[in-house]
Amino acid sequence: MANFFEAASHFDLDPAPLTTKISEDKYLSRSDGDGMTLLHYAAREGHTEAVRMLLEAGVSLEQQDRDGRTPLHLACMMCQKGMTRGDGHVFIIDILQSNHAMTSTQDNYGYRPMAYLPAGVKALGINTPSVDGTGARW
Repeated sequence: MANFFEAASHFDLDPAPLTTKISEDKYLSRSDGDGMTLLHYAAREGHTEAVRMLLEAGVSLEQQDRDGRTPLHLACMMCQKGMTRGDGHVFIIDILQSNHAMTSTQDNYGYRPMAYLPAGVKALGINTPSVDGTGARW
């Protein structure tokens, strides 16, 4: 693949490049010019298995891109059918939360990850609100 980050964003087409990067343990936390890591790309594109593999390799859950967004923010934002290459966003949100991803991190626009979820997903009760000491809010 021509681009380092395509290993995660195009995982559905060919998982080998990401598998190789993980086995070589090279630059897994590297970020692009927008501050996005392999985990950001995998979460944004809905590639559940890629997210699992990266987490098992020990990548950071909390690295923020230039907009202050974590991989959890991106998975929540893209949790609408047909927006990305994959469709595992709800599962990715669950995986990230199970691995203790912070739900209280605000991006540069003042939004927490769960604020980006579509109403239909919030209604499923799959996620939890963030708590900041003054109460729970999405």
